[in-house]
Amino acid sequence: MNSLQDIIEALKQADRIAVYTHTNPDGDALGSAFAIKAALSTLGKIATVFLEKPLAERYNFLNTGYSLSGEPSDFDVALALDCGSINRLGQLQNQFIQTGLTLVVDHHYADMPFGDLYYSDPSAAACCELVYELTKALCNELPTPVLTPLYTGLSTDTGHFKFSNVTAKTFTIASELLSAGLEPRFITRQLYDTVKLSKLKFTGALAEHVQLFNQGKIGVLLCYDSFLAAYGLLPEETEELPNVVLSIEGVEVSIIIKNKEDSKLKISLRCKENIDMAQLAAQFGGGGHACAAGFVTELSPEEITQELVAIITKQLEEFNACQRN
Repeated sequence: MNSLQDIIEALKQADRIAVYTHTNPDGDALGSAFAIKAALSTLGKIATVFLEKPLAERYNFLNTGYSLSGEPSDFDVALALDCGSINRLGQLQNQFIQTGLTLVVDHHYADMPFGDLYYSDPSAAACCELVYELTKALCNELPTPVLTPLYTGLSTDTGHFKFSNVTAKTFTIASELLSAGLEPRFITRQLYDTVKLSKLKFTGALAEHVQLFNQGKIGVLLCYDSFLAAYGLLPEETEELPNVVLSIEGVEVSIIIKNKEDSKLKISLRCKENIDMAQLAAQFGGGGHACAAGFVTELSPEEITQELVAIITKQLEEFNACQRN
């Protein structure tokens, strides 16, 4: 693995930078991408954010311009952010690879690092913590345009600062953003205090679709796009579902099963600090963090549910036995 300083030096020497992140980007992915674009633009560099699909409505307030495709030859460097594996770049994977020099900055555990220069710090609560460091090193300050996207990434990847991944550093960075002039109320209103009536009705209907296993310790939700469509919702509008199921009293692990366009299933895993979700996801070719991970499978919903419930039940029993001893 390279150092973050190696990434900084490569960005300093580049004039045209293409910025990428993972498919179905969340607040941290988008915050990281738009923050580094703002920082690089401040230095007079040409930075373009590439997304696989149009920006989700929820994050329109971050939009300072992006593209859905481009020519690799137009850029000196390609930078992938918040992306644990090259496959997570989706349809933009080849465009990223074909750029002259490829850089990766991430905060996930990864069995197969990619890029010419790769840096990851799994101790970071959000990729935006690392982009904050990049910004300070490149600009020697926090330019106003980076404040909102950086705070968005910190907030969304920590459950608005309530998840176990929060560290003293997370709060220190948030404090610096506030001192630099950030107005967080606007962001929290957009992210947490505004909901469509259809989304509210959808949330109420979830209770009838959640299955509980192992005496209510494991919550499973099968959430196909057709279910979302019945309420006029898109998949990117429900990224909080794993934590909604996990919040049910007694549930220690949540499993969300969604369908993908290629007929495969996308599995999202969350837990309350008792077993390692990243290690579990790795058994199925995925990855992530200790309390939040995921993978893609070709198994049927019934098959993957049966396998995961069996594995998780055993791990919970082992965890509880250790606690008793």
